[in-house]
Amino acid sequence: MRIRVLSVLGSLLLVIVALVSTVLMQSVSRDATADLQVNRLSALNRFVQLASHANGGDDLEMLQLEMDTYSQLYGEGLLIVADGRQLASGEIQPEDAAVAQALRAAALNLEHTEIPAVNPFSDGAALITRPFGNTAQVLGSVTMKVNLEPARMRVLQASSMVLIISLAVGAIFLLLADRLATWVIRPLHRLDDSVQLLTRTQRPIPLVDQGPPELQALSRSVSNMAQTMATSLQQQQELIAETSHQLRNPVAALRLRVDLLKMRGGDDSSSDALRAVEDELARVETLLDGVLRLASAEHRLTEQNSEESAVEAGTRRESINALEVLAEEIERQSAVAQASGNTLMLDRASEPMVDALVWCNGFDLQQMVSELLENAIKYAPGTQVELGVRSSGAMLDIVVSDHGPGLSTAELSRAVERFWRSVRARGTAGTGLGLAIVDRLARANAGQIIVAANDGTGLKIIIRLPRASSGQEGTDG
Repeated sequence: MRIRVLSVLGSLLLVIVALVSTVLMQSVSRDATADLQVNRLSALNRFVQLASHANGGDDLEMLQLEMDTYSQLYGEGLLIVADGRQLASGEIQPEDAAVAQALRAAALNLEHTEIPAVNPFSDGAALITRPFGNTAQVLGSVTMKVNLEPARMRVLQASSMVLIISLAVGAIFLLLADRLATWVIRPLHRLDDSVQLLTRTQRPIPLVDQGPPELQALSRSVSNMAQTMATSLQQQQELIAETSHQLRNPVAALRLRVDLLKMRGGDDSSSDALRAVEDELARVETLLDGVLRLASAEHRLTEQNSEESAVEAGTRRESINALEVLAEEIERQSAVAQASGNTLMLDRASEPMVDALVWCNGFDLQQMVSELLENAIKYAPGTQVELGVRSSGAMLDIVVSDHGPGLSTAELSRAVERFWRSVRARGTAGTGLGLAIVDRLARANAGQIIVAANDGTGLKIIIRLPRASSGQEGTDG
């Protein structure tokens, strides 16, 4: 943008400089021509007067002497026709076609005293002619071959000076245009960078007042808008977290009261009602736990996107063996899996143990694997759930696949949305937050989640994370 603005401003300024310099050079040429015209007409009139009063040989000799003196002094030619004779001095030839044409015109009492405009490219000489005589006839004429070279050199020097000054002024104007463009464009670039950073990090960036007053006002408006938006987002996150936390207390109190009512006993209808209330409480507790975990994961993702917190977030990662995490999680959930009729199988041959290192926060990785395993057990009961790792260039894929009902192609694209659940899974207990949590945690660790159909039937979910070398170390936060 700066180049475009500078091109427009520079072009306009150069056009102005070119027009002004052209006018100045034309003025110089006009002045030089006018001076030469006045001087030579004065000399031409003087010789006309001398020639018209020449009478006899002595006067013509004196006239020839005057002509020779003039030609030696100014380097110009003179040709006078008087008393039936031609007198010439300097570099002028009567046989010359132009001179002969001037003499014929003078014989017809036609004068030509206009000197063409002198410019740096003018010819070296110009002819002016003036006849003289009485009212009845033309008695003679004076033709002067004006030397234009001195005037041309003066015009050339003056024009060169004007051109040099114009180039200098043009360069100064271009420099000023560059400074002006920078002054105007720099705040716009800072605004663009700030908006992009705000979009990426959701954190307001203070802007320094720069540029024209209008842009300074715009910068302040953008800063205020960014601050307002960031405050609103933070308040929303805090509201979700605090509301979920605060709801746990009354829910816990309700559960305690239900437990006390159950201990006191009652008829069968009361017991059924209590069990219904207890089921709803369990569902609310599960939902609150999911919302809290999702809020935490989204907060981690926001920190990852923030440049200021990226380094801090990076120091919380460590080199973790993904196979070990999978094995631990399988052991922890084996009892639940057996109760659901699932078989958990770890594919240790998929990647050598020493190469199954990922660069990730340990707690995040354990939480992601736990969520996927719980989902597989919940939505694909009675099937085999396979866990393993696969190399993917600089990344490592942690794969959890099952042989359950799976999802349709349209459903796969919505699987990581918050609170989204497949129509076929509406009868199964769940919140629809598990894959959303895994998605945010994976992105917070510079990775991603891929939800795809398993070969044959079922679902295959991949957590793709940066690989870590065996010598890479990190600090657990």
